[in-house]
Amino acid sequence: MNINCLNKKLSLEIDAPPSKSIYHRELIVRFLSGMCGEKSEGFDPSKLLEVIPGDSVDIKATKECLRALWKAESGRDVILPCHESGSTLRFLITVASAYLTVKGICSDIVFTTEGRLYERPLDQLEECLKEHGVSILRNDEDRTIRVSGRMIPGRFVIDGSVSSQFVSGILMAMPLFDGGNSVEVTNIISSIHYINLTSAVLRKYGVPSERDGKTFSSSTGYIAVPEEDFHVEGDWSNGAFLICLGALLRGGGIKVKGLDMDTLQGDAAILGFLVALGIKVDAEGDVFTVRDQISGRLPLNERPEITWDCMDIPDIVPYMAVMGAFFSKMTVLKGISRLRIKESDRARAIRKSLVAAGFDVTEKDDSMIIYGGDPKEETEDISLSSFNDHRMAMVAIMIAAALGSNIEIDDISCLSKSFPGMIDVVKEEMS
Repeated sequence: MNINCLNKKLSLEIDAPPSKSIYHRELIVRFLSGMCGEKSEGFDPSKLLEVIPGDSVDIKATKECLRALWKAESGRDVILPCHESGSTLRFLITVASAYLTVKGICSDIVFTTEGRLYERPLDQLEECLKEHGVSILRNDEDRTIRVSGRMIPGRFVIDGSVSSQFVSGILMAMPLFDGGNSVEVTNIISSIHYINLTSAVLRKYGVPSERDGKTFSSSTGYIAVPEEDFHVEGDWSNGAFLICLGALLRGGGIKVKGLDMDTLQGDAAILGFLVALGIKVDAEGDVFTVRDQISGRLPLNERPEITWDCMDIPDIVPYMAVMGAFFSKMTVLKGISRLRIKESDRARAIRKSLVAAGFDVTEKDDSMIIYGGDPKEETEDISLSSFNDHRMAMVAIMIAAALGSNIEIDDISCLSKSFPGMIDVVKEEMS
């Protein structure tokens, strides 16, 4: 597909999609509250789990898995199709096991996977749950993951260096049992912002969630589903992409609606990064406006040099790398090792994309250095890959806008994983 930004002055108004991170958690906690809460009698989760327009592929996966849990019966494998959603898999291994245990359903759980999901690490979770009566076995032939055993509650101990989603899954599962459960995180805590999101959702549903150092606990079970429909705030991971894109649209800009300035989402850190680059973003309520700043950017020798710790914000590193290439003399992004276990090896994919656009990039195990400079001639067409990764498709869109050129990309359908509405924007405005 061709992404065409040649001689286009695009002024876009886009609603940020619902936060995928919060949406997953709301669905799971609301489902558990309704099915296992004090007033669960008569609860019908069909409306909650109905797929609605705008749902991303990942959210559809969580809804599909929760529907399968709802229909689970003893003696029959419970098939949970995660597609390529890491959040769905990492949350529901623990949640589904705990749910079947408290419901008295004696069945194994089989998680089906697509893409690179099967290859993503689960060792820390496997080691943790083994001490609580649950085993995790991989089947390389059909790339499924089988979870079996009845969960024993208590004190969970898990290495937090690989994924905060392991911790969040345990936190959401613990209220299914009687009080006195806790999860202790060893090593570093990756992406603490996401654990904070989980705690906030639990508190919303009446479950106290407390933290003491690296130990998290919840003292009571689920109560009941609130009567009002839940509202999911705008997504800062995709909002960060839109705000960055607005600064790159030559002669144009973007107005992004629906982003909460007081959010717990860690990816709002993009605003501080853009300030460091000298990029102006106007904010009024939940509306953020940024206009073309690529045309009048500083000469290379006057641009800032930036070093940024990205350990807690891996999802926005691709956008930070592109912005650094165009607005910084040199950008050092640290704490990026976990980018290698996403939908693609994002560290490698970022380097290849920026090199194709004419930049020098040094990729190391846990850091990346991007050297700003003069990219390829603006009228020269280049080809990029999405690497079947929604974030990297967004990188290609950003590069096309910044160069003011045509970019040939192999596929943008992967945008449906987190931001399906962006596919229509690209086809209608940039093709």
